[in-house]
Amino acid sequence: MLFDLDDTLIDWWGSISTCLGEVAGDDIGDALLAHCRVQCWELDPTGSHVWHRNTWAMCTRIEEHWPAALPFVDPGELELLMKLFLDELWVGFFPDTVPALDGLLDRIRLGVLSNNSMLPDEVDRLRLHDWFETAVHPPLEQHKPHHAAFELGARAMRLPLERCVYVGDSIRADALGAHAAGMTAVWLDRWDDGWTDRPDEIYRITSLAELSGLLTDLGA
Repeated sequence: MLFDLDDTLIDWWGSISTCLGEVAGDDIGDALLAHCRVQCWELDPTGSHVWHRNTWAMCTRIEEHWPAALPFVDPGELELLMKLFLDELWVGFFPDTVPALDGLLDRIRLGVLSNNSMLPDEVDRLRLHDWFETAVHPPLEQHKPHHAAFELGARAMRLPLERCVYVGDSIRADALGAHAAGMTAVWLDRWDDGWTDRPDEIYRITSLAELSGLLTDLGA
């Protein structure tokens, strides 16, 4: 079983929201979160639901997004605020992550396949090696949903694509990408995104706690 990292195992939205509540006023926090919903989240081609989130960009591309979201803040004050935010931000696991991984560890082999270019640092920061035998980051031109990304993950697990289950929050990059590549795709719908035309072959869960039961249903 391979996992996405950002917004699947670790909570960018909750971590950013909490940090903003500690270092900024409500007006600034509300403006930044509203900007994130519009500028960092992608709608599907019909415009009916969110199918990909780049919430992390509010941190990793802070020099781009914060001035655009906060034109009413003095540039000098904004620079200090951005520094304070980066100093204080800690992006941690969702509450269901560690219990779910602990429950799966003796049952199925686990790996991470992420587009996050900082994945080696995240492995150390979050001690991902406690659960995962491999952590794979595809090159930029092969980022998910590219078929080659999932092939890379399968090779790292020393398994054919059809023997791999992929779990991720993004409809575009994770669910549709893994399904097209031939993996068993599990869509983690934490935000009730309303994907009404989801193929039956793509399984939906709302919490990582549901993975153990899903594996049983799949005969794993």
